[in-house]
Amino acid sequence: MFKDFSQNPLLNLLSGSILLTTSGYEIWSTFEEFTVGAHHGIFVFSILQLLKTLPEIFHGSKELSVSVKST
Repeated sequence: MFKDFSQNPLLNLLSGSILLTTSGYEIWSTFEEFTVGAHHGIFVFSILQLLKTLPEIFHGSKELSVSVKST
């Protein structure tokens, strides 16, 4: 049950979006300081998290378009 919950593509998309937004804000607010912090690593991780969900989203949208065409 926990495995299904943790591998849910919508949950991964939501968590990646939240991490991207919050770390992007932190990077933007400290842009003048020219320091590398943990928020930069979180930003990269969130991009990878979002990229991981793209194939599942495209597969789902392809199945939706096929089912709409068949009806």
